[in-house]
Amino acid sequence: MAARHRILVMRHPETVANTRRFLSGREDVELTERGERERLEAIEAVCAWGPDRVWSSPLSRCTTIAEAAAERLHVPFEVHENLVELEFGSVQNVPYDEVAELGYPFPWHLDERGRSIAAPGAEDFEHLRARAKALLAELLPLEGRTACVTHGGLTRGLLGAVFDTPLETFWNVSISNVSSQVLTCDGTTFRLAALGLAPREVVARAKDPSLMGNDTTQTISGVIEHEDRN
Repeated sequence: MAARHRILVMRHPETVANTRRFLSGREDVELTERGERERLEAIEAVCAWGPDRVWSSPLSRCTTIAEAAAERLHVPFEVHENLVELEFGSVQNVPYDEVAELGYPFPWHLDERGRSIAAPGAEDFEHLRARAKALLAELLPLEGRTACVTHGGLTRGLLGAVFDTPLETFWNVSISNVSSQVLTCDGTTFRLAALGLAPREVVARAKDPSLMGNDTTQTISGVIEHEDRN
């Protein structure tokens, strides 16, 4: 079946937590000077991509992009709680190195049963995966284009849920600030169409869909499917 829904999943711009390497989690943090420049580039990218709706994490580092793009495009803007970053509980606002010293290195380690060991009050990876699956269930019946502005943690959870990646390895994906991943959906199955697009790449592919290329594996069965572009 041909894709009927395309989902752009974009991470927020650079924050002071990213540069100072501490776990900000669900706390609002300021953007860096670079992050402010990235924010403007991200808004342009979302607008160029032309979504029918824009969803956002409730945190300001995401809404500052999503709300501005939706307003410019005159499309619905919605805050979705399942797009929020991990809750870090007792280690929120603690530097990565100190988190490890407290006995809860991040990404969370797994116990002998394969379950993640989160810090007290923090969200474990199992709950993150469940939130990602709930978000996918909301996206599944939709058509057209949806832009989701979110966080690195939730993006990894979303990709992990799509591909059923083991908890041991689902975090091993580099998600740069304001990078975008593109998923397609035919109403039954999600596929990854693009990974790690910079804002300028999103704009370029929106102007020239041929840059997305063809998925030649679709011809293996002898049936040629025209995959939707970015």
